Amino acid sequence: MKSKAKVFAGVMLAAAGFAAGTLPYAVVDAQTTPQASTTPPPGAQHWGHRGHGFGPAHMFFKLDLTAEQKASMKSILTESAPAMKALHEQMRANMEKLRQTTPDDASAYEAAVTEVSQSAGTLHTQMVAADANLYAKLYALLTPAQKTQLAALQAKWQADAAERMQERMQRGSQSQ
Repeated sequence: MKSKAKVFAGVMLAAAGFAAGTLPYAVVDAQTTPQASTTPPPGAQHWGHRGHGFGPAHMFFKLDLTAEQKASMKSILTESAPAMKALHEQMRANMEKLRQTTPDDASAYEAAVTEVSQSAGTLHTQMVAADANLYAKLYALLTPAQKTQLAALQAKWQADAAERMQERMQRGSQSQ
C-alpha cells in the first residue's frame, strides 16, 4: 500500500506542478488576442480554457492594461518561458520514467517510485517558486487601481471555485 500512496503522491505532484507552471503563460497571449475570439492561435494548447490560463492568474487579461504593460508582460513571459518549459519537460520525463516501470520487480518498482516521487517534489518546489516569481513580476507592473481590481477578481474566482468544489462534493455524495 505504501508504494501505491507514493505513486499517487508523485502523480498528483506532477499534475499540480504542470498546472501551476502553466498559470501565467496564456495571460499575455489572451491580453494581446481580441477577447471575442474563441479560437486559439495555431499550435496553441489551451486545454479548453481558450487562452485564459489556469487559476487566478488568468485574471490579468480582464484588466485594462496599457500597451506598455502588455509589452512588458509579454517580455517577462518570453524571458521566463525557457526555464518554465525546461521544468515541464523534466516533470514529463520524470512521469514517463514511472510509466515505463512495471511492478513485476517489486524492489525495482519501489526504487523507481521513490526516485520519481522525490524528483517530482523537487521539481514542483522549483516550479512553484518560479511561478510565484513570475506572478510577482507581472503584478509589479499594475497600477494601484488594477491591483485592487485584480484582488476583487481573484476573490470572486476563489469563491466560485469553492462553490464548484462544494457542488462536486454534493454530487459525489449523492451518487453513493
